[in-house]
Amino acid sequence: MQFLKDNFHFPSHWTLEQMSHAEKNLNVFYHIDQYVKSKESSVKRCTINVINAMKSHLESFEAYRKIPITFDSFDVNFYEEFIKYLTYEMPQMRRRTLIKGLKVNSIGKTIKHLKSFLKDRMRKKIIPYSDLSAYKVMEEEVDAVYLSWEELSLIYHLELSQNKHLEKYRDLFVLGCLAGFRFSDYSDIKPEEVRGGMLYVNQAKTLATVVVPLRKEAKEILIDKYNMQMPQVSNANLNYYIKEVVRLAGIDEMVKITHKRGNKTIEETRPKYEWVRSHTCRRSFCTNEFLDGTPVQLIMAISGHKTEKAFRRYIKADQVQKAHMIKKLWDARPVF
Repeated sequence: MQFLKDNFHFPSHWTLEQMSHAEKNLNVFYHIDQYVKSKESSVKRCTINVINAMKSHLESFEAYRKIPITFDSFDVNFYEEFIKYLTYEMPQMRRRTLIKGLKVNSIGKTIKHLKSFLKDRMRKKIIPYSDLSAYKVMEEEVDAVYLSWEELSLIYHLELSQNKHLEKYRDLFVLGCLAGFRFSDYSDIKPEEVRGGMLYVNQAKTLATVVVPLRKEAKEILIDKYNMQMPQVSNANLNYYIKEVVRLAGIDEMVKITHKRGNKTIEETRPKYEWVRSHTCRRSFCTNEFLDGTPVQLIMAISGHKTEKAFRRYIKADQVQKAHMIKKLWDARPVF
């Protein structure tokens, strides 16, 4: 991308303010901030957070390479180096523990929003056109866990009088499992969104309004206990504390999860409670409803999946459903 000139000189008659403005106009991170401002009125806060995370990853990469990132930087070599950095070197703090490298889907989100930002700048003729076809948005099928209705019942009825600080996380998590929403939707339910025993939510990601009947347990949490004013907690805190809740509920069978890191397949085996996070709510809802025989199209109306293929890949329940069917057949046969 031939955008910046190697030997750029400001006109001698320019003021410091004019030179400062020109420098900003050539600054990638200034433009990302402007891009964010232009999006604030049309996208939800969760999308803004992902764009800001993309900016943070670029800043970290710039510090790591010790080479300024300009609009001339975004060639194929940059993409390959950036992917390698995100995969193996990107530092993250997890409750005071430093880990390096992002998972495939997090990298994919970063590249997706970087491409969208650059295309927006091209479309507005701020920078000239450049071929970004080499910037592949990688994606990985996640072999994540879900919680069965029986396990959710254990969590819902868990005695927490000795751990009162965990109650709000337990209640919010169970509500999410009963409604099937993303964290951004079930963590900020407003009183006016509950009408006639139904929950009306304008989903943050799709902007679609979804109507869900409230189960008895959901009413007990949302209306009876919290008077439609659910506690406000961060996604990070819910991810942290819900693991302790699930552990106390005795859900501790060992579960192996596989994921990619570069061209390697990584296998990790941990107690099931360690794999639980806020997104487990949506996956549990979809999987349990599917296994109970709820028509897929009705579940998709709540989950927001666009295709049945994507939905079935998300829940990974076909194998579970077949296993249950086989078990029923076996249980009906006489013991040899």
